[in-house]
Amino acid sequence: MFSPRENHAVAIQHRFSVQDDGSVISQDVIYVVGGFINVKQAFCANRSCGPADGYKLAMGDAWMSSDGGVTWIQIKKAFGSSNNAYIGRGSHKAVVVEDRLMIFGGETFNPVARHTTYLNDVWQVSLPTEPCCEGCVTNTSCLPNDSDWNMLTSNAEWHERSGHTVVFEPPSSNNAFRHRVYLMGGKDATDIFSDVWTWSLDPDEEWINDIVQLETTNSSENQANDAFVSVASPLSKSKRFHLPLVGIDGQLSKFTPHVRNSIADRSDLDVMESVGVRTVGDLVSADLYTILKLRGFDYPGRTVTAVRNLCLLREIAISLVKKCSVTGPTNSRVDDGWKTGKLQIESVPKSSFCGVGDDTKPCERGDWDGCSPIPDVSVVDVFGLGDVDVPQGLHSVSSIIQETFCLQVPASRYMGAAEFIDSKVVVMGGVGHDDMILHRDSWTRDEKNPKAVITTKPRSRSPQFQFYFDSNEAGAHVFEYKIMRDETDITPWLITTKQRGVNVAWLDNKKGGPGRGWYTLYVRAVDPAGNRDALFSTQANVHRWYYVPPIPYGVVSGCIVTALLLIVAVYFEHRRRKRRAIIRKFELRRLRRKFKLKSENDTTFASTGHSGRDGPSSNSHQTSSRRRHHSRREERSNHEGSHSRSRHSHSHRSKSRSTGHARTESHVRRRKRRSAREEEERLVRRRERDKYLGEYYPNMSTRR
Repeated sequence: MFSPRENHAVAIQHRFSVQDDGSVISQDVIYVVGGFINVKQAFCANRSCGPADGYKLAMGDAWMSSDGGVTWIQIKKAFGSSNNAYIGRGSHKAVVVEDRLMIFGGETFNPVARHTTYLNDVWQVSLPTEPCCEGCVTNTSCLPNDSDWNMLTSNAEWHERSGHTVVFEPPSSNNAFRHRVYLMGGKDATDIFSDVWTWSLDPDEEWINDIVQLETTNSSENQANDAFVSVASPLSKSKRFHLPLVGIDGQLSKFTPHVRNSIADRSDLDVMESVGVRTVGDLVSADLYTILKLRGFDYPGRTVTAVRNLCLLREIAISLVKKCSVTGPTNSRVDDGWKTGKLQIESVPKSSFCGVGDDTKPCERGDWDGCSPIPDVSVVDVFGLGDVDVPQGLHSVSSIIQETFCLQVPASRYMGAAEFIDSKVVVMGGVGHDDMILHRDSWTRDEKNPKAVITTKPRSRSPQFQFYFDSNEAGAHVFEYKIMRDETDITPWLITTKQRGVNVAWLDNKKGGPGRGWYTLYVRAVDPAGNRDALFSTQANVHRWYYVPPIPYGVVSGCIVTALLLIVAVYFEHRRRKRRAIIRKFELRRLRRKFKLKSENDTTFASTGHSGRDGPSSNSHQTSSRRRHHSRREERSNHEGSHSRSRHSHSHRSKSRSTGHARTESHVRRRKRRSAREEEERLVRRRERDKYLGEYYPNMSTRR
């Protein structure tokens, strides 16, 4: 049985064999390797030495149990082994990979020098693959010996560490049947790590810093990792990404990745590395003089090489820190003052704070970052440098930031746990930078990019406007889409879901959209790990179509109804005016006929009552004579009547009665003749009216 210890490594091997009768015999073997024990006292020659409370001793032994931990067998001695290259260690990691037991790193302790040494070597031990028989103590074929312990490398690519975790990923269809080992986290004497390393188990191949170094591969799937950056990412990962354009024929048949263009070339990166600026965080936290030196401003008499697009790189770095960090670094200048221009620039005469520039230039007091524009200021006087040009505008980096994603990795930790479960690497818990910080989170590694498919799309030259998407991953229900027209972005990357899809009815110019034309929609699926489509094709996630705005049936119907109402109104108005004109015409004809009849009557009366042979003068004379005769007769009648009125009153009254009666009968006859004449005229007018109305309204009934 092994001695009490801590920080040892444990691994389990599953053995099985198929018998002649077809039965399967299986066996699980537990391995315990190394660890620390506490030694209370040591003897130096003839005296005791060492600390009073003892010291830890790194053990180099190894034990195995094939019965579930009841019986333990030592397979390697702690001391005096023939293989002296293997060093006793603790806080290391042991993993069984098929027929090998592999040991990674750890730490060892020298009790004499009281010094801890961290390791980054890799060892492997050959193991039997079939179960051992009963009585394994005597069956040496089941036990590995010292010659089976071989060192694969004494200095791996990852930094020396202890307390890390290691997971073996067996070959499967998900990883193209590759063997891989993952090493994560750990610590040394000064730092705690959060990096992840992978290895293919081939001694001739090197370890790869996961995500960071995958960009060197030619795989189109791994090219998508260029877009994942963090504060610790090198500045060489700052790139512009452009979507592949659809051809004139409207097809992008091959699955094509983004077009990538580096913002800084190798010479610019070398200049920045010469002043200690290598990562995104370094550029954000660089001081004023470092930024100005990279811009080409140095102390008088010195010549420096300016970095092209330095302020653009800095703006990108600041935006990435804001996007990927809850709060920026404490020594960085990530604040609103950069955007608002609230910089303390004093417009005072030259003083000890100023440099050797023009006295009329404002002095810089150390609160300018070297790239941000200053309102109404084009040149500032920097102490020790003189006049320095001030950029007059900020660079637009929104399109670059939209194509760049935050690299999500577990926080720095050690003594965590990791396993391969359900085809995924799972990391759980651990100790953070402060021993009082204990992580209780869980992380899964997912490097597989989802693939989006457009399931419903509008036909070209149609007013259809609805899109729906799907993906090949069950958990990828979130999609991002972008619409372009003639290589110009109509929208940025917008978020939607599988159920909601995308409605592009807003393209209608009647709703304020750009109207009819050729458009291209790109869509990419997003899984819970943040992975996105790396390839684009019109066969899956790209659609180009000619949009035609829909016919406004409501407006058309309203116009038709309005036109019909106007036609009906015009018809009735025309009919009313026409009838009114006919009536006026009839009245005018009646007036004309009446005037004509009156004229004829007057003419007839004049011809019968006043006609004579002597002409007008004779007629006038006869008329005046007749009037005088009538006047004398009336006077004579009146005179005679006045003399005989008293004598003949009775006879006169009788005569008056008979004369009045005769006058009444004459008046009645005249009235009858006048009524008959008016009735005849009325009948004539009615016949004429019916005649005119019949000409224009044949179906109109008239009163007879």
